[in-house]
Amino acid sequence: MSMSLDKMSADSASGQTTVDPKGYLTSLSGTKIASAADVGDVNKARLLLKSVRDTNPKHAPGWIAAARVEEAAGKTAQARKLIMEGCEVCPDSEDVWLESARLHSQDQAKTILAAAARRMPNAVKIYL
Repeated sequence: MSMSLDKMSADSASGQTTVDPKGYLTSLSGTKIASAADVGDVNKARLLLKSVRDTNPKHAPGWIAAARVEEAAGKTAQARKLIMEGCEVCPDSEDVWLESARLHSQDQAKTILAAAARRMPNAVKIYL
């Protein structure tokens, strides 16, 4: 690693530094690399939340948590799919509808919130 930084740090024509080795290493420390433990934790969370959804499908926090795990894992499309399924299974949960609106684009969120308002006309959070 040291040799490659030394090689990169000197310009072949003028000998001037073109790459700051300390800045390069500092920028590397800011990048997140998924370790096997992180991947294992996500898989365990998925399995646990699937069990929650299967045993108690009307439990809205299970749908929200499952969608957030997928979002945290970088699988936004899967998170959107899960939370929309949660909207179908738990149509009287304001929180599921609000989470769905948060995960979707602004135009789609308007449509989702309109459907929620039709389903629950007295739900104050939907209108805020």
